[in-house]
Amino acid sequence: MQAPAKFTTHIVLAALGLIVYQQAQAARIEPAGSAFTAQGPISFSKGALISADCTIKVAGKVAADGASVNVDKVEFDGGLKCSRVEAINLPWVLIAKDTKSGSMSKISVDVHAFGLGGKCGPSTADGTWDNATGKLEAANVPIGEDCKIKTVSIKMPPNFKVVE
Repeated sequence: MQAPAKFTTHIVLAALGLIVYQQAQAARIEPAGSAFTAQGPISFSKGALISADCTIKVAGKVAADGASVNVDKVEFDGGLKCSRVEAINLPWVLIAKDTKSGSMSKISVDVHAFGLGGKCGPSTADGTWDNATGKLEAANVPIGEDCKIKTVSIKMPPNFKVVE
């Protein structure tokens, strides 16, 4: 009975080694440990009656190991409609899946509009990343029952990169 147990132990250790190796090969965000601010256009809708084209401004910090980004501050500028959208459930968390894609989780907003407003999310948005342009983009992202990010394109700082 010793041989099968030893064989099973080796299989389990090999599988754990493969998992650790794959995690070590995951994409990371640079510069690790750095704070940043960024902004770009966002088009948002809630139901059939509320639609807003705004500028989203974000601020946060890259984790010390580069595995994720905590987005601690989010503002929407661009007029009365945009001022009625409030980011909630912060921090939102950004991870890089690879050098061309990523996802932001915990996205939630509260739309302050009498009779039509309400909370949207939390949700996760999958999007694209481009090291050459420094843009994080997504389209047609549902955030809750009747809310949607139609398009968003956030221009990150020039030193912000995703590497493998």
